[in-house]
This record gives sequence, structure tokens and C-alpha cells, in this order.
Amino acid sequence: MKKRFWAALAAGLAAVTVCYAAATQTVDQRGLAFSVSTLTIAKGSVIQFNNHDETAHNILIQGAGGTINGGLQQPGEAFRAPFMKAGVYQITCGIHPRMKLTVTVQ
Repeated sequence: MKKRFWAALAAGLAAVTVCYAAATQTVDQRGLAFSVSTLTIAKGSVIQFNNHDETAHNILIQGAGGTINGGLQQPGEAFRAPFMKAGVYQITCGIHPRMKLTVTVQ
């Protein structure tokens, strides 16, 4: 009985780890642009914004979950934002407003 319990627990933890890893999406910032212009993710997912530019950026997120200001993001830095509510989010750079991304959270 104990052996079966531990096997089931190990399998469950492996599944949880896979689900968590799948819930993180990456968006790069390069050439004063986001790597994608639209993205659809599941509720509870996290987007990691990687700054590959030689200038600072400032992620601004507006949507169903309210407004998030990621603050100053220096070159080489990453900013992670969780999306806990379904809806459509508009993401821009507060420094470079031509940088735009629409995220749909299902």
C-alpha cells in the first residue's frame, strides 16, 4: 500500500511540475519591439519579458486584472507578470509606446 502511495505521489508531482513549466511564456524585447504582437495564454500563466535591447524598457499592462507597472527594466533584465483573470490585456512599453502586445487570457 505504501509503495503504491509513493508511486502515485511521485507521478502527481511530476505532472504538477510539467503543468507549471508549461504555464510560463517568454516574450523578448529586441529592436524596440516585442517578439510577438498577440499571445493567448491560460488563466494563471506567467509571461516573462526579457530585455535584449541596449536600452531600458518599462512594461505597462492594462486589462481585466487592473494595471501593472513593471518599473524600469534595464538591458539584460527580465520582468515576470502573472495573469490571474481571464480577459484581454494591452501591453505597451512606457518608454517606447510603439511597442504593443495584446494578450488574451482564457
